[in-house]
Amino acid sequence: MNLTKSLRVFVVRRINFWIAGGLIAANLFTWTNLLLQAPEPHIVDAVRDPEVVALLDYIRSGEHSGESWQVTLTELEAEQTITWYLQQYPQIPFAHPQIEIAPDYIAGEGDVTLAGLRVHVGGKARITLVDGLPVVEIIDLSLPLPQSVRIAIENEIQTQLRRAELLPVRFASAEWGNGVVIVRGVIR
Repeated sequence: MNLTKSLRVFVVRRINFWIAGGLIAANLFTWTNLLLQAPEPHIVDAVRDPEVVALLDYIRSGEHSGESWQVTLTELEAEQTITWYLQQYPQIPFAHPQIEIAPDYIAGEGDVTLAGLRVHVGGKARITLVDGLPVVEIIDLSLPLPQSVRIAIENEIQTQLRRAELLPVRFASAEWGNGVVIVRGVIR
């Protein structure tokens, strides 16, 4: 009788061992697939667009009063300028921006670091101008996060955009084309 009981315990333990091993293997397989599916980072040089630099330098000089300005940015120039700013603010957990400019939207994607994990995110927005300030309508936001976190992020984006009121410029127009945007405005 004791031998039968010992044999049952041995068999149950062995089955539990195989179940635990199978669960660990399935977990490792799932994480490996998730990490391998993440696209390679889109790497560009961290360079501020010369037109942006010239405009900012002119604004800082204080030698202006209601003057007009124009900046033309390609997708690559936008990516490089954003990368430059992200390197200046390492507390922002975003990297490897990739931009697509189209006549009726702008799309962007990149990598966000959350809890030490790199997560690829993306979004699409329509940007219009109202009273010289940008207004952003989020068309699509692909974040692998719970709905409450997505809503909080969308609210934070809108909060940051409202700060445009503090900019030393007003926007007169923005012409969105395939791969390029031409923005015109006035220095306050």
